Amino acid sequence: MRVRQAARLVYKSLKPNHVPANDLEYRELLALHRADPSFRELVTDVAEGLELIVLDVSDSRGMVMAPSSRQSHFALRLSNLRSVLSSEQKAALLLAHLAIAAVFFPTTEGLEDDQYTPPPASVGQFRDTLLTLARRLNQVPLEATELGEAAQPACHSLLLLPVSKPGEVRASMSSVLGIVRSALAHMTDGGLVRIEREGADDRATYTPRHPLRVQLRELGLRRSFELAQQVARTPLSLAHDADTPIAQPLPPAS
Repeated sequence: MRVRQAARLVYKSLKPNHVPANDLEYRELLALHRADPSFRELVTDVAEGLELIVLDVSDSRGMVMAPSSRQSHFALRLSNLRSVLSSEQKAALLLAHLAIAAVFFPTTEGLEDDQYTPPPASVGQFRDTLLTLARRLNQVPLEATELGEAAQPACHSLLLLPVSKPGEVRASMSSVLGIVRSALAHMTDGGLVRIEREGADDRATYTPRHPLRVQLRELGLRRSFELAQQVARTPLSLAHDADTPIAQPLPPAS
């Protein structure tokens, strides 16, 4: 019975956007986890058997879990992203995730304080931060981040894209705004952010959910995220047309 309950708690914690307020069984299991040390240990054992770790437990927010290693079945890799994407496009999508997170949590203090509620942020803010981050990463040595050899080619390719395309309303990889929308769609599906207000173009706003804060605390890309936080504190002022690339093509190889 106890093993089944522990497995149920782990199962419920893995469901994106699932909150205790909407699930009586979830609330009861969380209360048992809080009150019974032996049950807590059993939950930890079940999680470890699945190559997961418990990051945070809250009666109101639920339990937040993460893969215990990059080899875990639950770990997200760039190869898990759409197979039609190139390695540079996948890296650009990862940069968009970092930029979005940094807009919500530009300082370590905000990240560590569970009482801090980031204000809603717009797609335009995420776009500007992504552009500035790409520019900055073009200027730093590869060893200064954890993004590997794909980082600078991805940044350059991203900066060659138009900021947006006329009439573009869906997520795509053909513009900077489209890449941001793709990242937001992935983060929404994964229970990391929620749509606060619908809007056309870059005016839609989003807010972070608690799992995003907790996962960022355990972030493996620490140096890259710190750079993104610096960028988020110094927003970009776009001084070019939305359909104009903001970088020049790389010179041909000699």
